[in-house]
Amino acid sequence: MSTTKQDYEPMAVAMPTAVKGVPMVEVSAPSDLPGGYVFDAVANGQTFSVTVPAGGVSRGQTFSAPFVPGGGRHGGGVPASAVPEGRWKDGLCDCCMFGCCHPALWMGICCRLALLGQVQNRLRLNWLGVRANPGDRSPFKVLLGITIFAMVWSQLISNLLKGCIDPNTGLPIEGSPFWSIYSVNIAFSLALGVFSIYVILKTRRYIRESSGIPEESCQGCEDCCCATWCGCCTVLQMARHTAEYETYAGQCCSETGLPVSAPQLQFGGAHIV
Repeated sequence: MSTTKQDYEPMAVAMPTAVKGVPMVEVSAPSDLPGGYVFDAVANGQTFSVTVPAGGVSRGQTFSAPFVPGGGRHGGGVPASAVPEGRWKDGLCDCCMFGCCHPALWMGICCRLALLGQVQNRLRLNWLGVRANPGDRSPFKVLLGITIFAMVWSQLISNLLKGCIDPNTGLPIEGSPFWSIYSVNIAFSLALGVFSIYVILKTRRYIRESSGIPEESCQGCEDCCCATWCGCCTVLQMARHTAEYETYAGQCCSETGLPVSAPQLQFGGAHIV
């Protein structure tokens, strides 16, 4: 029996072929799905139902499906969500435009990388900010895992360093591994910081290029500067740019940070795959 519940809405690109007069499209699977699974896809701004072929598909895998507009679960061929072309939806510092209690705001403050993973899921990118391949792990899960590991690491290192401090003098105990532990922590923090900058700038550059957004300042290195000096605000801006928070409530623990009813993104007439 076919299922209709889905985690993401994939997109479809029309193909110049037809089967018995019905146009065919190439559909990109939103996740690992079993055969017979039914979900909505988008082609030419219209929603239609797609049934996964026998044997199932892997995340990012493409397969052919008949294009019959108006048969999607939204009904009537609902158009994809249009993303502004040539400009950002709002400013870099408009973090509180949806209120101080918005889930995305607190995700950006407390779990910046996890929010970035949700944005990457909307864009069909992997956790390194490049096009996802079939079978790739969810960037939200990977970056959330890195965030949790960093928090546990920080607490562990803090406890180890405290154990190497003389409570009477407040100085490292002679012969203790204080400086070795401290050096390892500095190296880990530096690596995590560089990694964060890299994945943020890669994702921001992808959005800019997909939306045709020109650099306004720091020509040639705007993405790097924003990721380095305004990482939290940059991720929040990307989250707002790739979602319609005016219509769909933000969610902290979903793969995309949005409800499953949120429509597929559309960049300048070209759908994200």
